[in-house]
Amino acid sequence: MALSESDVQHIAKLANLTLSAEEVSRLRTDLGAILAHVAQLGELDTSDVPPTTHVAVREMPLRPDQPEPSLDRDTALAAGPRVSDGAFAVPKFVDD
Repeated sequence: MALSESDVQHIAKLANLTLSAEEVSRLRTDLGAILAHVAQLGELDTSDVPPTTHVAVREMPLRPDQPEPSLDRDTALAAGPRVSDGAFAVPKFVDD
């Protein structure tokens, strides 16, 4: 299926993308090939294929809620890149 340049630009706008002229040209070809493949899939005879049922799990298998010991402070802080005064040190990002 052939896409126009305006079709590709419209799709890019919906995706909040800014494309160069070269990218629009390349995507016209790529998206056209994808749509042609999807059209081929639509031609398949699926009349003998039973419908798929919903695969949602009705009840989640949960483990019993049992308290367990947590990490001690030194072990938890050892995983951080910087520590200051017994806590993780992060860059300041809010001005006073």
